[in-house]
Amino acid sequence: MKTVIVKSIFLFIIFSNQIFAKDFDDLFSITIEIQEESIEKYIDKAFNDLIFRLLGYEDFQKAKSIKANYNSEDFIKRYTLVSDDGSKFLKASFDEEIVMNQFIDNGISFIGRNRPVIFLDIKIDNGFSKPFKMESIPYKTKFESSIQRIFYDISEKRGLFFEFPQNTINLDKKDYFFENENYNEFDQYKFDYLDSVLISRSGINNWSISYKDQVSFFEGSDGIFERIKFLFNNLSTDYLSSFILDNAERTISISVSKVNSADKLDSLLDALDKMISIKEYSISSYKDSEISFSCIIYGTEDQFIESVKTHKDFLLEDFSAGLIQASLNSI
Repeated sequence: MKTVIVKSIFLFIIFSNQIFAKDFDDLFSITIEIQEESIEKYIDKAFNDLIFRLLGYEDFQKAKSIKANYNSEDFIKRYTLVSDDGSKFLKASFDEEIVMNQFIDNGISFIGRNRPVIFLDIKIDNGFSKPFKMESIPYKTKFESSIQRIFYDISEKRGLFFEFPQNTINLDKKDYFFENENYNEFDQYKFDYLDSVLISRSGINNWSISYKDQVSFFEGSDGIFERIKFLFNNLSTDYLSSFILDNAERTISISVSKVNSADKLDSLLDALDKMISIKEYSISSYKDSEISFSCIIYGTEDQFIESVKTHKDFLLEDFSAGLIQASLNSI
């Protein structure tokens, strides 16, 4: 359990040196398709998927250490079985406290809720219509909808964000690459990584996919789909690596202003409780609706600053060595 000491004051190619990561709220919830009624093995698979998501990469030895003398069922908080379009799914929620204690007690580094955003620039030339770039719209055609589904599945399994442009953006404009940081039209497209892919059809059933200087050729669209899965699973491992928090404990202070009601205090404490990078915190002072906390954190100071900067409940005001100034966002 996260230690909270409250004194008697209240009953997302690195494109930029900025981080635009987002919080993956359902970090400890896993949904997998099941094929039979016996669910024990699916709970085990779901827990393995959770370990994979928290590690950022596959490591069977570390997974074994985390399980130790436990069964996967021991980590589960609740689960439900649901049906959708003829398929059955297990939706499992795992106990954050028990899981994280196993990571920490075994000295295993992990990734918190703060996760990278990858912006997708995917151009398709199907040989029939004018080449186009995929957007964040639902596609009725099987080819495009299958590609979107691949990215959704990777996002859910790995715990990161893939974003397509909306149809209001002009992808050929120079400002698309954020050379003008104040160009408000593109504020919603802030991201950590940009990946450009060209998919081309060269015959009735012949396709190619180009990424950087790599070109692969396939007969049929299934090869294209498998290539995308392979490519972006590997890229996801690379992208997640810079978000891994080590187990070294550090102390940092954070002052949060605009905490002018009991409800806002509750919201603030709830936000701090959900930050996995915080081991424990205590209130060190409270004055004029500004509360200062002393926090023991996992990971580096820079990582913690970025997690505050990108947190939906905070507005980062300033920071210096060992001290962060922030205000409470409208909650």
